[in-house]
Amino acid sequence: MKTLKKQIPYILLGATLLLLLGLNIISQDHWLDSDMAAEMIFSRILSEEHHIFSTTNWYYSTEFRVLYTQLIMGPLFRICSNWHVIRTITNLVFYGLMLASYYYFMKPLKVSRGLTVLSSCLLLLPFSETMMTHMQMGNTYMSHVILVLWFFGMYLRLCSGEYHAKRKVSLWIFYVLLAIVCGMSGVRYLLALQCPLVLTSFFYLLGGEEFQSFRGEMTKEHFQTLFSTDRMRYFLYSLAGAFFAVVGYGINVVFISHKYVFQTYGATNFIALYHGVLFDRIQNAVGCLLMLFGYIQDKGFLSLRGVVTMAAFVMLGIYGYVTVKSGKMQRVTGFRSLITLFLKVSFVLNLFVFIFTTSTMVPRYYITIFIFALPVLCFYLEEEKMPFDRLAVTALLTVCLLLGTGKTVMSFLTVDKNETKRPVAEFLAGNGYDFGFATYNNANIITELTNGEVEIGNIGDPEHLEYFKWSSPMKYYEEGYHAGETFLLLTAEECAEYAEAPALKQGEKVYEDGSYTVYVFDSTEELMNCAVARQ
Repeated sequence: MKTLKKQIPYILLGATLLLLLGLNIISQDHWLDSDMAAEMIFSRILSEEHHIFSTTNWYYSTEFRVLYTQLIMGPLFRICSNWHVIRTITNLVFYGLMLASYYYFMKPLKVSRGLTVLSSCLLLLPFSETMMTHMQMGNTYMSHVILVLWFFGMYLRLCSGEYHAKRKVSLWIFYVLLAIVCGMSGVRYLLALQCPLVLTSFFYLLGGEEFQSFRGEMTKEHFQTLFSTDRMRYFLYSLAGAFFAVVGYGINVVFISHKYVFQTYGATNFIALYHGVLFDRIQNAVGCLLMLFGYIQDKGFLSLRGVVTMAAFVMLGIYGYVTVKSGKMQRVTGFRSLITLFLKVSFVLNLFVFIFTTSTMVPRYYITIFIFALPVLCFYLEEEKMPFDRLAVTALLTVCLLLGTGKTVMSFLTVDKNETKRPVAEFLAGNGYDFGFATYNNANIITELTNGEVEIGNIGDPEHLEYFKWSSPMKYYEEGYHAGETFLLLTAEECAEYAEAPALKQGEKVYEDGSYTVYVFDSTEELMNCAVARQ
């Protein structure tokens, strides 16, 4: 019986991986969009150019992702032409990498192996649409989680001081290199990792007895005592990581941003604190947080979706409770108290940015904060002295996760968000229309749905036909790239809104199904000649 009990975490992990494998095989592309499809197109270009990390023949979005899905997808394109298989293999590899990074991060925290494995299931469980879309299936955030966990794992090992000189040198090298790579990617990791870590270690240093002694009597002896403490070491290592991340960001600004083409939304400013703007930002920040845990808006209170929404509130409450309780437990010291404090600081810092600046705010931005709630949950379950409290938290969380996962999986299997795109994609591929233009949300995704047979450039709208150069190959917008017929793909709503646009009047309508309409032109030049200049 004891042996079976020890095997339960591994059984649940195996079941979770089997569930994800089945979803990848059966319904993988149900919730994919053009952002996710862009990574496949980008990786195919890298394979054709025999590059690994990047190419200058691509219009990037707002980030330069050095360590991302292209490292797996690119090589796979050299040996496989099936896009579904490539995405499936890539997802499976990333599941393994994410688990490995989580175990690497958890080892210095000395959490029991069974609890570590059990909590790792929460990284893989698609308990909300956000998690399913951006973690398990779309795979836009797994790489971020992996890098954050690996970096933090190295940080903890450096701080422990338990490794011999040779091992410590190798840790330092990888720690510095990863910090630079994170900085090269942009400001994401500075906000999600380095800045919160520096603040956390600083607050942790201020809370030590040695600092209080130095604070009361600023002598050389007290400073030397403070400087030799573990808390000071935590702070200095965090500063080193932040310094090299800033070096990486400097490389991004000075070199990468000039060699590669990026798009930006403009400067991030502080918001106006009047006319309801502040309350809107607070509302959006809270809403995004609830949606991460499965909140479903505009659904009946007593329906299944309503029950799942209530479970989102309960899950958020549980994580909040165990975070506060873990911070008060006397036995939680050293790394454990540091991680608990990091979760609080990271949440408050990111919430401050979300509320008081004009930065973009979406539910997935909370994922890199949520992952630190998992070790804190483990601390609570190991340190809680009240059996009833421990059982209640475990039971409630289990029920909520089952409800959220069950509902999300059912929706993923039965709701195909690309259902209306499939007929027009099949028509384009089947009739040899291999190049055209569409608005962004209907461009890259069609390429993936046709296994790469149909290439589509981005336009802003069918009236002005201005190129929207975002997450797309540069060649699509170069004169002379495509010879022959070029199509214009529009939604029914776009056709209605731009009914008087010259392109809709001069193009030959070859397809219409109530959702999408396709117009064909003799050449790309003929299509672009229909553009109306902006006043």
